[in-house]
Amino acid sequence: MQVRDIFALEGIADLGSWNGVDMRPTLLRVLTDLYVHRLSHTAAEERHYSELALRLLEAVDVQTRVAVARRFARYLSPPPRVLQWLARDLPEVAAELRLQPMPQSSTPVEAAPATHAAITVAEDAAERDQQFADAPRALDAATARELNDQFFAANCEERRLILLNLDIVTPGKAGFSRVARDPSVAQRLEAAALTGNRDDFARQLAHALHIPREQARRIVRDDLGEPAAIAAKVLGMPRDVVYRIVMFLNPAVGHSVERVHALAALYDEMTSAAAEDMLGIWQSLQQNERATAKYRPLAWDDETRRRAPPALPAERAPAAVRTTNRRNAS
Repeated sequence: MQVRDIFALEGIADLGSWNGVDMRPTLLRVLTDLYVHRLSHTAAEERHYSELALRLLEAVDVQTRVAVARRFARYLSPPPRVLQWLARDLPEVAAELRLQPMPQSSTPVEAAPATHAAITVAEDAAERDQQFADAPRALDAATARELNDQFFAANCEERRLILLNLDIVTPGKAGFSRVARDPSVAQRLEAAALTGNRDDFARQLAHALHIPREQARRIVRDDLGEPAAIAAKVLGMPRDVVYRIVMFLNPAVGHSVERVHALAALYDEMTSAAAEDMLGIWQSLQQNERATAKYRPLAWDDETRRRAPPALPAERAPAAVRTTNRRNAS
């Protein structure tokens, strides 16, 4: 993967001045969460994350720095420069790293000559470890839900920065199932958007992206529009189709010409890899949906009857004794 120069993004050092909202804490938290969901990173990926994180750490609040330290406390290979910065921070920040050994410069010592067999075993073990480290690490449903909620809670500028940096600290497309770029899918989605049939749009989107139906509805209901642009990027929609979908899918987006143009520009800027990384998070939500998809009663009293213990046979009431004596008239 070719790493882009993230510092070419305009205004990266002045995130706090946009729209009067400080976006740096959200950006740092999300990028850190994504970083720790890969077992290893290349030297370039580590360097780029460290440079961005160190710049943001200088400006964010204590609570955010504590959260970042907590994420790295049990991570196997945290970036050394970031770890050292956090260890020198306030006591409540450094305390989160008490279980994490600090990186230190080691002095090489002369070791005993190793046998050829020992070298072979060590090389095989190192190769297995590297293969394991390079393998994508599946996102659990709880983590996917947290990352998804963080993205939807972010404002438009935060979302843009997350998407433009996502492929640098990618979770390895965890749980990602490749989707077919079928032109007919784009046509059906466009038709649903143009007719205002949001339920049909959500149903078809869930099927096309292999994501939960509720997540597809959340994409449709989003009033900023970035999730729809992500879906369009994954499906490889033509740019003019993207324009029409974001204009008609949600009135909150379509009524703002500025918002529509911003989403079209984001569609062009966003890489397919970043869109697929976000899709991997959405698809990981399926685990939670499968875990809760249990038996549901068909009738209103079915659940009660299913849980209730079998009823004991009712005791037959004694038959009334029939008297043949008639009351004597007095």
